[in-house]
Amino acid sequence: MFLSIKERIISLRSTYDIVSPDGKTYTAEKKIFSLFPNLKIVEAGGQQVVNLKGGFALFSQKYDFIFADGRNYHYKTEQRLKPVYKAEGNGETYRLYRHRGVKFSVFNGDKQIAAITKNRLTIGSGNEYQIQINSDADPLIVTAMLLAFNSSKEDDKKGAVSVDVGYMGLEEKHFDTSWQPS
Repeated sequence: MFLSIKERIISLRSTYDIVSPDGKTYTAEKKIFSLFPNLKIVEAGGQQVVNLKGGFALFSQKYDFIFADGRNYHYKTEQRLKPVYKAEGNGETYRLYRHRGVKFSVFNGDKQIAAITKNRLTIGSGNEYQIQINSDADPLIVTAMLLAFNSSKEDDKKGAVSVDVGYMGLEEKHFDTSWQPS
């Protein structure tokens, strides 16, 4: 199953178009004038489904994901040297691992639930993420984690055309090229 997140090329604020594996469409927008990052994910009918509230964190990322269904997750940088980001809440722990190049993976506990590839060539603000995701995984938590990452790490990389050579540092886990969604 595939999930797609595309940042709009030209926008006053960071705006994303999201298509979930079941065909539902969402839009996410970042507030323009806010002391801390704040994004809202809204379904096509205008109903807010997730609020991502950023907080102060020196040299790291810190967000609270507040879902309309009552779930809450606390997202933060777990490791900086080997980039790992953790979302914890409701008895679950998700981790977003950054790999060399333009690859990421998401785990729920010890089980991989998603493999992610980011575009290398970006026009304007147009970051794109193509995600292979398990059928039983929650696409909104994966989306929230990627939006928090992109909002904190990729928002300042805006130009007419840019080429992302990818991440070249240390990694906690190697990207599993043989992984397939279930």
